[in-house]
Amino acid sequence: MRSLLFIVLFNFSCVLNCFASDSNQWETLSPEVKQLLHSFEDRWQSIPEAKRTKLVTGANRWTKMTPEQKQVASERFKKWRGLPADQRKVLRSRFERFKQLPPATQQLMRNKFSDFKKMSPEQRAKLRERFKNLSPEKRRALLKKMRQQQKRRSIRKKH
Repeated sequence: MRSLLFIVLFNFSCVLNCFASDSNQWETLSPEVKQLLHSFEDRWQSIPEAKRTKLVTGANRWTKMTPEQKQVASERFKKWRGLPADQRKVLRSRFERFKQLPPATQQLMRNKFSDFKKMSPEQRAKLRERFKNLSPEKRRALLKKMRQQQKRRSIRKKH
């Protein structure tokens, strides 16, 4: 009985994999996505499946954006491409660490960043300067205190 169940589940997963990989075949892509990804067409089959999935996902997101959102995304991408490779590597690493955080912590960080962006340039500069002028020990203590406060907030939210 177990072996039959295993065979059925195995076959089912194979069928799902076939359907999943078919969705990334060039012929099955929408005309809008094909147009966006046209530079990849001649090497599409040689691109790893995970990379194709990311490209298709990104192209689908792009097609659903408003013109204003597209402009902002284009400007951010140009800025990103203009960064030195080592700086992009550091930012990727930070983003990966951010994605590993619990959703509540991610949201708290987004809220704090939003508050920071609402500050005047002078207020931001003062805050940055205060943080830079802290000794390494005081900076660590401040960060530790902030983490403890965040933990307490998340515990209160759970109750």
